[in-house]
Amino acid sequence: MNPDSAMQIIKELRAHGHEAYFVGGCVRDMVMKIEPADYDIATSARPEDIIRIFPRTESIGAQFGVVLVIHRGHPFEVATFRSDEAYVDGRRPTGVVFTDATQDVLRRDFTINGLLYDPLTERVIDYVNGQADIEAKIVRAIGDPHARFEEDKLRILRAVRFGARLGYTIEPATWDAVRAMAPKIHQVSRERIREELCRILTEGRAAHGLRMLEESGLRAEILPELEVNSHIGQSVGQLRKNAHPDFALAVLLHHLTLHDVQTIVERLKFSRAEMHHIVALVENQPRFSEVRQMSVSSLKRFFRLERFEDHLELARIHAVVAGVLPLDATFAHRKRNEWSDDEIWPQPLVSGNDLITMGFSPGPRFKEILTRVEDEQLEGRLSTPEQAMEFVRRHFGSA
Repeated sequence: MNPDSAMQIIKELRAHGHEAYFVGGCVRDMVMKIEPADYDIATSARPEDIIRIFPRTESIGAQFGVVLVIHRGHPFEVATFRSDEAYVDGRRPTGVVFTDATQDVLRRDFTINGLLYDPLTERVIDYVNGQADIEAKIVRAIGDPHARFEEDKLRILRAVRFGARLGYTIEPATWDAVRAMAPKIHQVSRERIREELCRILTEGRAAHGLRMLEESGLRAEILPELEVNSHIGQSVGQLRKNAHPDFALAVLLHHLTLHDVQTIVERLKFSRAEMHHIVALVENQPRFSEVRQMSVSSLKRFFRLERFEDHLELARIHAVVAGVLPLDATFAHRKRNEWSDDEIWPQPLVSGNDLITMGFSPGPRFKEILTRVEDEQLEGRLSTPEQAMEFVRRHFGSA
């Protein structure tokens, strides 16, 4: 995202006499020489001031000091400097107290995310030695890690995600707190757990993230059905950065029973489409061992699986990690490329209405006849409706 719009917001806030800085992950990324995906802004302006200054805003969390400012079509979170009151649910404070920039930083999760940046003077403001931890590649909680995690249990899992994403180690006291408090992760909603788990698997260095999940005890809490072994570790190590979350989870779970996979995707509240795809990936993997013996019609039907490229990639990963050539996946990939979509999904030569016209009564036999005709069509032995009708009369008689 171009930072110009975000800078204009800061300039406008400054023009009205308020402090304003970039804050959090965007500053961390800038220090690491990575282009930020988005820009968050922290300011001394109160929510009512922000709403008054900017013509287009949304009060997404004004009670917590957060206002969404829409500038040139892009949304930016603008948050008032604040400290949090008591946490009672392990996720959110009961309220906030508006304060100054220093106190705002000290309430945040990790030192690497506790940096401010003044784009007008091009100066990083660092109250927590976050730059030193970026240099040392360390994830460290701000202040007492047990207190930070007690406030928000999701931070336990976020520590692992940042370690995995950035390739950082977790500072010993912070790591001890992660391990000690892993059983408390259940205070976090299953949706948020799912989101963090998927990001650990898809933001890069998934194998590193899985090791930390295992060693911290978080894996046993989140995925008790899964037994991590070298095959699973190497399999997730094959995941490409920014893989689809449902595909990534299927790679992680592909050795489990379908019952266990179904239990996990329902517990983590994946969408129905994602659940279907994950289960289908695991269920259909054994079929790759049969592809070279399949008939043409069976093979074409196999290729009709939704997002078949994911099935191919999982088969490739499974073979490579097992130390064998991915011959079955290679064969399937080559055959898939030999046929057009129209050859795999041809228009039916005979319909149910055609069978009724021929005198057949609707019922179970319909499916048998239509499937048999499609088999012949996919095999290339029937190509016109006339041939198909004659085939029906010849093999199934007249009604």
